[in-house]
Amino acid sequence: MIKKLFVQNIFLIENLELEFTPGLNVLTGETGAGKSILLDCLGYLLGKKNTRIAPGNRAETATLIGEFQLQKNDLIFQFLSEKGFSTDSNLILRQSIGASSKRRAFINDLPCSLELVRELGNLILDLNGQFEEQGLLNVKTHRGLLDAYGNLQQNLKNVDKYWTELNKLKKLLDTEYKRKDLVENTDFLEKSIQQINELQLDQSELQSIESHREELKKASRSNSGILDTFQALNRELVEESILNAIKSLERLEKKMDVDNHLPIEKFYAALEKFSQACENLDQLREKSINSEKQLVEIEDRYHSIKRICRTHNIELDQIFTLQDSLEEELKSIREVDVKIKEIEKEVLSIDDQYKKETANLSNERFKFAAKLDKKIEKELKPLKLELAKFKTEIIRVQESKFGCDHVCFTTEINPGSGFKPLNKIASGGELSRFLLAAKLCLFGEDNKKTQIFDEIDRGVGGATASAIGKRLLELSKHEQVLVVTHSPQVAAYSDNHLKVEKINSDKSTITNVATLNEEKTVREIARMLSGELVTSEALAAAAKLRNSSRGIS
Repeated sequence: MIKKLFVQNIFLIENLELEFTPGLNVLTGETGAGKSILLDCLGYLLGKKNTRIAPGNRAETATLIGEFQLQKNDLIFQFLSEKGFSTDSNLILRQSIGASSKRRAFINDLPCSLELVRELGNLILDLNGQFEEQGLLNVKTHRGLLDAYGNLQQNLKNVDKYWTELNKLKKLLDTEYKRKDLVENTDFLEKSIQQINELQLDQSELQSIESHREELKKASRSNSGILDTFQALNRELVEESILNAIKSLERLEKKMDVDNHLPIEKFYAALEKFSQACENLDQLREKSINSEKQLVEIEDRYHSIKRICRTHNIELDQIFTLQDSLEEELKSIREVDVKIKEIEKEVLSIDDQYKKETANLSNERFKFAAKLDKKIEKELKPLKLELAKFKTEIIRVQESKFGCDHVCFTTEINPGSGFKPLNKIASGGELSRFLLAAKLCLFGEDNKKTQIFDEIDRGVGGATASAIGKRLLELSKHEQVLVVTHSPQVAAYSDNHLKVEKINSDKSTITNVATLNEEKTVREIARMLSGELVTSEALAAAAKLRNSSRGIS
């Protein structure tokens, strides 16, 4: 419910604060005083489209502030909580409008997007006119309104339950069909499992294989030098040379009868050490050859393991769990046909239940649609729309969680003109009265939106205007109503009367709004009856009209 609206520098409005109350709030005043502009400001503040607002009074910026009263745990309260805004029973919306209509929006002084304001506005306000974006003029809301009118929430829950189950099963069935398409992948899975089995891996090997591989690679670089040295060494030639030297020295010793200074023993010692060195080098060579063979073997094994890991996009330490998952997948593929048959049987059963519940829901919709049509047509007659007809069209459409019905509220204003959707009603006055009649029948205590009617009484008077006022008062018992009117019969039903007037001076013209007490309310009704010259007869007639609207004789 809106409590206050503050308007600054909008068209002819300098600084204006309006206070609203629960029930029926009526705005009256001369044509051009600015009544509709105030409603436009409220709609603009709440993000309604098709509303043009710009700074006035030569000001560079304009400001709109609205104070709203919320009830805890209602839709608005929950919406703000979900969007991260903490609030109590009071909500403050503010918009600043700059040059070229550039806007900035705030919720409780925290900046927010205009789209968020529009979503919030759709929960707070219904603009009952030719540009209403939500509510009765939006065909998308008609099915929900009819279901609420018929109290079909349990039917909807049943349909939604089976629809949800059905879609889960269909998704599961689709998954199984895809698995069936993978039957050709069986050979790949079997081959992968065989490759893992052939490796005969154990955990300790897997933990050490990379470090062992690095050690062997480092050793390999040293081994190549040893092998090169061994290959470069000509052992037989060296040994033969030393032996030849020894033989020569021994012959010389016999022939010349020389002393013991010839190095025959040293050559023998050199030959022995050389032989030992060669044996050591040969041992190193053998060890290097074995090491190289180990490196080749471990490289082959390591790359076999890594090849499997790359194929299945896993890390090295995941290869032990891979086999289990591959065997499980292979098993599920082989069992897919059995599972598909089971799911298909369940789908048929749930689909049958869904269709039964959908048929029940459709029958209930048709039943309550007929009741609603009669009820609204009964309300149309005293609103000077006695020739108009109302029909709830229900057309079968694609199945969904809401059933299989498309609901559209239509009307035939004049006999033979054909039924058309509500938003095709050309006359603004007829549209407003039609929406009033429909909302009286459709909306109950659960609806908490503020309803706005702009000149709903256009083109009518007397008993019809009185009927409009009476029904606006009835509607206001469940929700706050704001109405702009030129009809004294409508104004007489007000709970809160606001008079809008234009004040002219030599320097400027401004719009002003006054909240009227009971005496001033009667005087304003008298002005509406007789014009600017308020006579005693007009005052008496206004008082009588006011008392009559309150059931006072």
